[in-house]
Amino acid sequence: MIIKRLTLYNFGIYAGENTFSFKGEKPVVLIGGLNGRGKTTFLSAILLSLYGEGSIAYRESGYKSYGQYLRSYVNNDCWNRQSYVEMVFVVTGPDSAEYLVRREWDALGKRTKEQVTVEKNGVKDDFLTENWSMFVESILPGALAGFYFFDGEKIADMAVDSTSPQLKESIRAMLGITVLDVLKNDLFRIMKKVRKKTVGTRSAQELEELRGAKDAAEKALAETDEKIRTVYDRIVEKKAEIEEAYHRYDAQGGTALEKRDEINRRKAELQAEYARNEEKLLVAAASVLPMALISDLIGEIKLTAQDEHNEYVLQQAVAQIEDLLDQFIDENHAAAEGGREFFQFLKEKAEGTGDQSVYGLSDQALFQVGDIFETQLSSVVKSAGDSLSKKKELKGKLAETDSLLQLDINEKKLEEIREAIRGLEDERVKLEVELRTLQNDRSSLNAAVITKTAEFSRYVEGYLRETELTDDSDRTMKYTNLAVQIIDRYTMALQERKTGLLAQTVTYCYKQLANKVNLIDRVEINSETLEISYYDSNDREVEKTSLSAGEKQLVVVSILWALAICSQKKLPVIIDTPLSRLDSLHRESLITTYFPQASEQTIILSTDSEIGKAEYELMKNNVGDEFTLYYDEGEKSTKIKKGYFEEAAV
Repeated sequence: MIIKRLTLYNFGIYAGENTFSFKGEKPVVLIGGLNGRGKTTFLSAILLSLYGEGSIAYRESGYKSYGQYLRSYVNNDCWNRQSYVEMVFVVTGPDSAEYLVRREWDALGKRTKEQVTVEKNGVKDDFLTENWSMFVESILPGALAGFYFFDGEKIADMAVDSTSPQLKESIRAMLGITVLDVLKNDLFRIMKKVRKKTVGTRSAQELEELRGAKDAAEKALAETDEKIRTVYDRIVEKKAEIEEAYHRYDAQGGTALEKRDEINRRKAELQAEYARNEEKLLVAAASVLPMALISDLIGEIKLTAQDEHNEYVLQQAVAQIEDLLDQFIDENHAAAEGGREFFQFLKEKAEGTGDQSVYGLSDQALFQVGDIFETQLSSVVKSAGDSLSKKKELKGKLAETDSLLQLDINEKKLEEIREAIRGLEDERVKLEVELRTLQNDRSSLNAAVITKTAEFSRYVEGYLRETELTDDSDRTMKYTNLAVQIIDRYTMALQERKTGLLAQTVTYCYKQLANKVNLIDRVEINSETLEISYYDSNDREVEKTSLSAGEKQLVVVSILWALAICSQKKLPVIIDTPLSRLDSLHRESLITTYFPQASEQTIILSTDSEIGKAEYELMKNNVGDEFTLYYDEGEKSTKIKKGYFEEAAV
């Protein structure tokens, strides 16, 4: 498994989107940063991406809920209060593939819930998304994560803690014993269930009593069902009687009587509308409407007056031209004759037929005649036609209202029918109340029938298989106990066989790293308790309390290295603050021996005091990618630069 990319969005001290892209071909990835710059946050993001709620970091965080843990990582300065982590990694081997796992959440509401998305080879995989926790356990079991992803400062105490649950759990996971533990727990649950099964003595008399109770409940239910059918039929009959009474009420004019006031109001509205329509016709008659009778004559007048007006205009123009011509002749004697001839032509045209003007209309009078003929007459004729049609319609409606108001209605008879309807309605309501009560009773009775029937059936089944059940329980307890004993013996045999190999591997790894070979000559692991002991070359046990802080850290690194080797899983190793407690000789050993061989990909999170210039020179030939985390005061967040500290690009 090789991590290709890790993206953090508004995650912890990382504001906005920050991406670590691992492209180097050498095994070591070096990430530098001062304390508080986000190295531990990087490790937490890896664990969260893979394991979510099952992350070691979450279990050790002290938060009461997973939602609170997620909210704690939402960057406080981000405006949208949203966050996500996204990791891309490649699984090598026969079934090699590239996986992307993304977890996103927000802190907007009171509850925080993450959304998980998984892609395989660039395509979203719904099955993996739904079953990611199961899938990741097959790649890197959570119990083993502790010796692949670890904090160098925290692990040192494991070397002297003989009861360290994390270390023992890691050893058990590597040995495969945790699977046997699950099997034992399942067997214990089976035994507990069998013990709870108490087989009492059942008698035929009790069976008959239960049968009688069941039959009584069924009889009561049947009687209630019959009552419900009877009441329902009566309700149907009552509704038919009410409907028939309403028909009689309508036939006697009840509806018309109830609507008399409404009809009177309608009549008044129609009369008012009729009067308004009459007024509209009178206004039209007082205006230009009568002229519609002589519309042809008005058209002829308009045409004649138009011609007269044109002749008048021409005559006025000729008079003006004559004055201008006299002036022109006085000034230009040569053109006099031609001008006189042209003027004579104009004068003849202006005199026209010589008929006397009939109307002699002014410009305004001529415009009014044209407007009456072309616009007002057609409009007023159409309006008068609409008014006459409306008048006819209103007359018809008034006649209808008058006919309704003139009906001879027997109000006393109608009151008797109304009283009968009220009585029938009261009876219907009472029947419906009775029906609802019976239906509620039926629900209770039906539940009683179900309970009594189930109780009777269970008793019958128990009565028939009582003897067989006793035999089955005894047989189950016998073979379950035997299976537990076999698992215990197998677990011990497995631990004896594999702890020896693990102890040898730890010893080998320690000697590869330690400069004081004679301090610890060999490591032993108790096959029963899984406690680790250290012995010198004289076969004397080395007291754990005599180990320095650096030696403790070196021992635990040796144990974790050996666990990784024995697990035979090709997984990345991530070490946070790896050299904080080591002297210069131990540092050099760890840098030159452990880091290059720990895994195909070893990610080291370090300060500049742990891995300074000298340490960097020792390991740079094995470094494929290197980054520096620096704090941006302006944005109040950590940013990523390529290169390690002084080598980082500015």
